[in-house]
Amino acid sequence: ANMAAWRSVSCVFRVKIPETWTLCGMQSQHGRCLSTSAHLCSGQTWRQSYGLPKGKTEYGPLTDLPDWTYADGRPAPMGTRQLKRLKERKELAARIVTLLEEVEEGKQVYVQNIQQEAEQVAEKESRRLKPKGKQLLLQKSKQKHKNES
Repeated sequence: ANMAAWRSVSCVFRVKIPETWTLCGMQSQHGRCLSTSAHLCSGQTWRQSYGLPKGKTEYGPLTDLPDWTYADGRPAPMGTRQLKRLKERKELAARIVTLLEEVEEGKQVYVQNIQQEAEQVAEKESRRLKPKGKQLLLQKSKQKHKNES
């Protein structure tokens, strides 16, 4: 009866339990930790399905804004974690800018390659042998009929 109560708890406890107890069919090696929680924290799936962060404190006004300000309106100094988040975001922004520059460079190279291929095709066409005699007259008459249509 006592073990059923322990299994219904959905968080991690650090308790001294006898090593002979088994939890969910597995025997504890150290006899110290008892965890019966799900692999996801409460609400994590719901937050992710609505496009919110996994944890409640990853970002948002409670995390990003200062806890207090001076009475005269001066901003409060930033905390260490706030500075850390700011540094991480600056690094992420720099990485994004670098990757966007690489994408733009790749686009330019792609356009240049297409232009070079078009120039090569035009050059090959200009090097081809030109029709002579009756073939030239037939070709000119075909072009004339196309232009009239």
